[in-house]
Amino acid sequence: MPFFRAAEKLVYYAHVPKCGGTSVANYITERFGALAFHDTGYLNLPEAQRWTKSSPQHVDTAALDRLLPLTLFDAVFTVVRHPVARLVSIYHFQSEVEKSVPAMMGFSDWLEHLNPNPTSTPFAYDNHIRPMSAIVPEGATVFHMEHGMDALIGWFDLLEGRVRAPRALSAENRKGAFVKTSAARAEPTKSDAERIRTLYSADFLRFGYVIDHPKPAAPAPLLRADFLLERDKALAAAQRPFAVLRRKIKKKMGLL
Repeated sequence: MPFFRAAEKLVYYAHVPKCGGTSVANYITERFGALAFHDTGYLNLPEAQRWTKSSPQHVDTAALDRLLPLTLFDAVFTVVRHPVARLVSIYHFQSEVEKSVPAMMGFSDWLEHLNPNPTSTPFAYDNHIRPMSAIVPEGATVFHMEHGMDALIGWFDLLEGRVRAPRALSAENRKGAFVKTSAARAEPTKSDAERIRTLYSADFLRFGYVIDHPKPAAPAPLLRADFLLERDKALAAAQRPFAVLRRKIKKKMGLL
């Protein structure tokens, strides 16, 4: 349940796993300061020392409703992703990074045994496989990952009531970012896609996705030309050697 203060507003970020969360969290930290209820080292703790069943940033709406009233927040937002692309990303992260998928188990076999029903497999994979609709509260402002996440910056500007840096979100947690791997990206079969549509039917319906199209039904947000220039300059600056080294140091210190 990551939340933060933007000017005088308290903002809740409904963090759906494998939807650009690290990029968003890093941007928020750079602009507004440390996120509350956000623990990137949760899985490094021995299980007996964990006070929750999942990382606090992966809280589902049922748990959130018991802990905090949404009226506490001035704004709520999220980033979502096509369910098929999201499941492929989860599979690679779990098999290559977390090593929670048996060696040599392909995507189709893994998917065949997948059950995101919380009554059957509560908190499986640190809530990575929870349907997005079970994490995003009703009424949240929704951004689609397929549109890019630049529109978040303008939204933050309006929320805070001023324009300021950073002016770009950097891509994080891409395949191969944690561990070197030569494995090709999984290509779901038609049968895989149909199973995902069945398991995540509420996500397809609520967030405007269809099985045979990678883009959401909602149109991409319009971005001003002056903002795009600011973004491109910021992205170029972020790739300079000193900036890359600075980010690495901050990550190692747990500041990002």
